[in-house]
Amino acid sequence: MFSYFKQRKLRKKVRELTLSLRRRLVSDDDILSDQQKESLTALLVEAEALKHKDTAAMEQFIARSESRIDSLMALHGNMRKLRNFLDVLAVAFAVAFGIRALYLQPFKIPTSSMQPTLFGIHYVDRKGLEAFGGPISGTMLPLFSPRAKLEIQEDGDLTAYNTHSKHLFGTETSLQIGNRVYSLPGTIGNVARYVNLQQEGYRKGELLCDGYLSTGDHLFVDRFSIHFLPPKRGDVIVFTTENIHSPTQPLGGYYYIKRLVGLPGDTLKIVDNILYIKPEGETEFKPATAFSDKFRRLYSFEGGYQGHIASELLAPGLELKVPKDKFFALGDNTSNSLDGRNWGFIPRKNIIGRGLNVFWPISRRWGFVDTKPQLKGKTVLPDSMALQ
Repeated sequence: MFSYFKQRKLRKKVRELTLSLRRRLVSDDDILSDQQKESLTALLVEAEALKHKDTAAMEQFIARSESRIDSLMALHGNMRKLRNFLDVLAVAFAVAFGIRALYLQPFKIPTSSMQPTLFGIHYVDRKGLEAFGGPISGTMLPLFSPRAKLEIQEDGDLTAYNTHSKHLFGTETSLQIGNRVYSLPGTIGNVARYVNLQQEGYRKGELLCDGYLSTGDHLFVDRFSIHFLPPKRGDVIVFTTENIHSPTQPLGGYYYIKRLVGLPGDTLKIVDNILYIKPEGETEFKPATAFSDKFRRLYSFEGGYQGHIASELLAPGLELKVPKDKFFALGDNTSNSLDGRNWGFIPRKNIIGRGLNVFWPISRRWGFVDTKPQLKGKTVLPDSMALQ
C-alpha cells in the first residue's frame, strides 16, 4: 500500500515537471538560447520516457535533474519580470480594444446640436442646480465640472480676451475688463454662450455668471447591433465624416452624432417645422411620427424641442430624395446644428453604431439614450441663435 502511494506521488511530480518544461519551451521560445532549448528538450524527452518506468527510475531522475530544471526555469531577474508584466499588459489592452472595436465605443457630445436629447458642453447655473437638480447631480456635478463665476471688481470695458489650455483639464478664457483680468472655463465660444459679453459698460459688483461648465454628455455607442439590425428612422446614430463636406462651413470633427431621419429612396421635406417623408414606391408624404414614435418629442414643442427648421437643402418649398445606399440625418436642435441640410447624405459605410447609454454626468439624461420624456413647458427660442 505504501509503495502504491509513493509511486503515485512520484508520477505526479514527474507529470508536473513535464508540463513545466513544455510550457517554458513554448512560451519563451523567442528568448531562450539554442543551448537552453537543447537542455530543456533533452530533459523533456527523458521525463516523458518515465511513464512506464518503476519507482526507482523516477526517483533517480528527480534527484539527478531537479536542480538542473530549477536553474533552467529561473526567472532571470528583472528583465524576465518586466517581460511577463508587458505580456499581461498587452493581452489586457488587446481585450479592451477588441471590445471597443466590436461592441462599445465611448463618445463625448461636443455641441448642442442634439439638445435637449443630449447635451454638449453647457453651462449650469448654480441656483438652478440647487432648485431643480437631484441630490446626486447636485453633489456630483460640482466635483467634476469647473466653476464658472465672474463678479466685476471695478468699472471698465472689455479690452482683450484669450483662450488657452489649462493643464490637463481642458481650456479656459482670460477676459480683461478695465485693469482686471478674469478667468472662466471653456473657449471664448463657450464663454460667449453663458456670459452676455459686451465691449463696454461693466460695473463693479455686477455678477456675470455663477455656475459650472459641464463637459458634455458621455455615452457608449453600440457598434454591434448595427451589423444585423439595419438603421431605422428615428435612431440616434454616430458616424464618421470621412468624404462628407459642407459647402457652408468646415465640419467640426471626425465623429458626428445625429438622428437618422431618411432611408435610401425616401423623399423628404419640412413644412411648419415638421419633417414629412415619402418612402420609395409610395405617392403620399406622411409626418415623421407615422414612422417612429421617437419623433413625437421633437414635435411636442415643449421642454426645448423645436421640431425641424427648414433651411439649405431642405429650405421651405424644397424636396430632397435620398440616394441608394445613403442616409440622411438631422440634429434635434436644428437651430444650432450642422447636419444633412448643409452637407447632404451619409454613406452606409460611415455609420458605426447607435447611441446606447449616457454614463456621465449623473443627470436626468443618465441611462439609455433617447428614452426620457420631454420636460413640460412650451419651448421658447432666443432672439439670437448664437445663444441657443
